[in-house]
Amino acid sequence: MANVYIHPTAPEIQQLVTSLGGPAQSAMDLMAAALDWFDTEQIQYSRLNAPFAPLQRSDLDVVHWHSGTCGDFSNLLVSLLVAAGHPAAYATVQKDCYGDWQDHICAATQMAGRWVLIDPTDPYRKFHGLDCPHQTYKLLTPAEMTAKFRQDETTWTAQAAEWDDPCMAGVLYAPWLHNQTVMETEDSVGSIFLLLSLPAVHHWRLDAYYQCYTAVRGFSLIRRVITPASSVYQFSEHSPAHIWDEKQWSLPTPVRNLPKKLVFASEQLDEVLIENKKDLESVVHRAAQ
Repeated sequence: MANVYIHPTAPEIQQLVTSLGGPAQSAMDLMAAALDWFDTEQIQYSRLNAPFAPLQRSDLDVVHWHSGTCGDFSNLLVSLLVAAGHPAAYATVQKDCYGDWQDHICAATQMAGRWVLIDPTDPYRKFHGLDCPHQTYKLLTPAEMTAKFRQDETTWTAQAAEWDDPCMAGVLYAPWLHNQTVMETEDSVGSIFLLLSLPAVHHWRLDAYYQCYTAVRGFSLIRRVITPASSVYQFSEHSPAHIWDEKQWSLPTPVRNLPKKLVFASEQLDEVLIENKKDLESVVHRAAQ
């Protein structure tokens, strides 16, 4: 049976629409209430509780697990819009509102006759959640997005055959394992973003990024790169073209040689790694087999 990612007629979704103010309100009011729900329910950007399956989480998975990533969160928003009878679409984002290249998904609805983006993923949710001004994106209908999700799942499941472990498809499909806020003020947010890469069979690399955002700018401070052979720190030493620009990073350095102003950031980064050590070890152990 083909996977289904939105369930607008499911009791859980209908009940959530009601709890958010009901279907009679405008699409933007419903979305504002939904973004508040993400905050009050402390919905986590994380796949650590189930990194291998399902590849693409549904709206109900987000409701039940209180976690997911951008595509999962978008499934929930689109489902809420459809359930309430409002126009609904997805946006596959190539360049975000900060001008950074991303592989990102958010939801969309109509306001005053135009499509507007609704982004439930931080930092976008904090600063630009309603009518998010992402720069380069493509709108897809729910049916088109369903077809894309299914094709992506098929592609990565086939790719996982190289590992002799179908569960690796989940990590290949969604390597963005976790994002955890470690600092937040009214005007800024700092978070640790964990990315697991599988460059080849039995090989893995975990990058832990410390990233900071304001309403107008996003930038990286430091990262820790962990492989089976080494664990090193790098700090953003050169002006980057975008937040993922590899040319910004210093040479690998031990923590004792970091600039003093970044020592605290490295400590926060390490605390997140320690806090999630058990789940991370479970994932990388399976990837290394």
